[in-house]
Amino acid sequence: MIIAYTYTDPVIDFIPDQFFWGCEVDRVYQDMGERKELKKLVKDCQQNSPNYLLIRSLSELGDTITEIVSLVSKIENYQIEIISIEENYNTSKFKLIKDSKNRNLLINIWEEIGQKIHQKKLEKGHGNNRLKVLPPPGKAPFGYIRGKDSYIVNRSTAPIIREFFDRFLLYASLADTVRYIENKFNKKIALSTARYWLKNPIYRGDLAYKNNIVIPDTHTAIITREESAQIDRILKSHRLVKPRSASANYALAGLIKCQQCSSSFRISHINKKQYQDKYLYLIPTQCPREINCKALKYDLIFQETINKICEQLPQLSQNFQAPNLQIIKRELERQILEKEENLLQINQLIKDNILDEETGKIRNYKIHIEIGKIKQKIAQLPPDNLTKISTALSNPQFWSDLSPSECRFYLREFIKIINIIPVNENNKNCQIILDFIFS
Repeated sequence: MIIAYTYTDPVIDFIPDQFFWGCEVDRVYQDMGERKELKKLVKDCQQNSPNYLLIRSLSELGDTITEIVSLVSKIENYQIEIISIEENYNTSKFKLIKDSKNRNLLINIWEEIGQKIHQKKLEKGHGNNRLKVLPPPGKAPFGYIRGKDSYIVNRSTAPIIREFFDRFLLYASLADTVRYIENKFNKKIALSTARYWLKNPIYRGDLAYKNNIVIPDTHTAIITREESAQIDRILKSHRLVKPRSASANYALAGLIKCQQCSSSFRISHINKKQYQDKYLYLIPTQCPREINCKALKYDLIFQETINKICEQLPQLSQNFQAPNLQIIKRELERQILEKEENLLQINQLIKDNILDEETGKIRNYKIHIEIGKIKQKIAQLPPDNLTKISTALSNPQFWSDLSPSECRFYLREFIKIINIIPVNENNKNCQIILDFIFS
């Protein structure tokens, strides 16, 4: 007869659906939070001893080394073979220790168990802080200070963070934003730090824990949900182009591709004394053809791109069969209301002593995570006024009033790639095909 035992702490562990033991098990004892099933296991072993007890780790048998050693000794006295998968421990292997190699191996196993118990205690403390929605350990992020129970906006540094986000939202250039903050506030930050600020849920009013666990609306936000969703879209569009192109000042950077040779293009400029302005050219970077594709004049391609947008975008927006975003939004909002009602019910069950406080806190904590995910979905819904936006973007005057960085921002919002098709061998003339994101 083979039995198995598992212990799960719901504060820090995920509840296993099913664990594969590698053999057929007659009965599995499972504990969550308390070890009631473990006591039942010991009682059953007194009456009818199984041949084997399978466990994932010896550390699941108690909260201290003393408890575990005592229980292991008690179970083994019933002539039961204990097999621990993680520590590679089994009773018969260490029943008689004949040499120093076996002794050292057993010492290492118990040291490993001690480390696991210590780690679990630390994780339990952090888990209890999460249930109380307290900030994780460590220094508060730039722009905040630690309060008693949550982060508080730091009035001296929060304006720097606010300008950082405003600048990035305006020009969508990470390098430009970093330079701007350094010049204006004498605050020098690395690009990796800037990227971390853009992705950090803290600035959106949410607490972030390990394993990508986010609790929404725990403190005052510096940016709105709509702004955070727009930042996510910008970062997503940046991933489609090379890092240097992502923050380039030129509107077409990273968007041009030759349909014949599949080569991307880099932007080169030529300065000559007889010309007041610098001339920009698009040059293929990896053309595999014997006669390489020729360079293209940047301004001509840019103007043709704008003409195509003004011509094609209104028709595409009218024919675009998008789901009814209002219906989707109302459904998501209904789900939030439903979960908020669940929170009230749980709190009432705790007051009525039907639900113990720890279990109630765990359920509240998980519901808050679910609410945060739904709120983020709402913020990331695409604009439902695509027709109005297309009307503005279809006006050539709109584009002429924008800076190159602003043009780049709008182009990447709506265009995946701009395909170039040469119409003759010399590449003196070409056609372009726009691949719209929503087409």
